[in-house]
Amino acid sequence: MTLNPHDLSEILDRLGYYIDDETGEVSLELDPCGPPTMDKFLVLLASQGQLTTKRNAACELGFYLTNWQCFSSMEEYCKVFPYEQQCKIYDD
Repeated sequence: MTLNPHDLSEILDRLGYYIDDETGEVSLELDPCGPPTMDKFLVLLASQGQLTTKRNAACELGFYLTNWQCFSSMEEYCKVFPYEQQCKIYDD
């Protein structure tokens, strides 16, 4: 089972990763003078399909949350994927 982008971003944030709100780029630290830093955990997430890789304007490889700009809220996500575990509502 995969995590939705919102839950994954919260987990990564709690682990100390920086997530760019505009692009969904994930990095270890924000360094405007150098290439995005990465580690084995980000590579593992990308190999499992949790993150995508692409190059920025300076041709530096980076890791990005999938569907980051497609959904602005969990409610919007659940309208598109109502059967995902995190979207199911159970009666009390």
